[in-house]
Amino acid sequence: MNTERLNALFQRIQDGPIRSRWHWLGYNFTPGTEGSTYFAPLTLIALDTVDQMMPGYAEEMLTRLEGMGGRKKNMDDYAAIIQWLAELLVMSHLAKHGWAAEAIFEMEPTVVGSKRNPEAVIRVPGIGSLGVEVKAPNLESHRLARGSAPWQMVERGPVAPADLNGDVTLPRDNPVKDFLISADAKFAGFRDAYEDFRSVLMIVVDDYVNEPLSALLSSASGLLTPNSFHKDEYGNAVTYPNLDAVVLIRHQHQFRLGMANAPAVDERKHFLDYGDRDDFPPHVFIPIPNGRPLREEWLDALAAWPLEALNHGAEYNPGGLIIWNQSG
Repeated sequence: MNTERLNALFQRIQDGPIRSRWHWLGYNFTPGTEGSTYFAPLTLIALDTVDQMMPGYAEEMLTRLEGMGGRKKNMDDYAAIIQWLAELLVMSHLAKHGWAAEAIFEMEPTVVGSKRNPEAVIRVPGIGSLGVEVKAPNLESHRLARGSAPWQMVERGPVAPADLNGDVTLPRDNPVKDFLISADAKFAGFRDAYEDFRSVLMIVVDDYVNEPLSALLSSASGLLTPNSFHKDEYGNAVTYPNLDAVVLIRHQHQFRLGMANAPAVDERKHFLDYGDRDDFPPHVFIPIPNGRPLREEWLDALAAWPLEALNHGAEYNPGGLIIWNQSG
């Protein structure tokens, strides 16, 4: 840890709009506050960790963070910060990973014929290249809606909302569809440009992992099944040929705790602790149908379990309908 570098990053924040105008994280970067001794150092250490692998990363990320303020208690800015933290969580974990050979990190690379770019491509000699895209759905309204109605649908199945007696919370599956479409487009052309290329979409959700899992794998409407609710003009399930895998990470609630300077829950040391493979809650690895298999070295770095190893947990099974107990 480079103390001089961390002090420079902290001072950069003091001189910028995070401190000069309203920002969700203004308190956490104010000297002398609880946030300045918890949230701020952990965030700056993570930024510096990635910056050592991808020079310029910390500056780019802080510039983005500065743009997520100026509107008092604006929930779009809050959701953008959750996305920002999700990227930092994943990239700092991968930057710290003990690679078998010296890893080369490329920040937001592009290939010929495309202006779109993923978060990073990691090249490891003798292993190949891994493209990484990180997404975090905006769950603020949805998490408040959970349990407010007696019924919650997590798939587009044979049961329609009109068939149920009472209010219904509808599936939050469109963001997952949009993430797949976006990641597939961003990775177009990378297989030709990089040797032995693989691609992964990391989706950082909250503790209700059965929701995105059902969006992906529900037999009735899952996006990675023949019955996908995302159809082409001929009625066929849309596929994602440039994508090899999805990893689901249960972590948004940790970010909210961290921003409030509260300790992390479960087996996480703090709000930017990605966790080890055997820690709870586990991350879920879901291969894309007809995608290229990932080598063990990539799986080890992602620290995720295949779904079949987690099916003993109810939340790791695609569902259809949740009945909320509203008796008390």
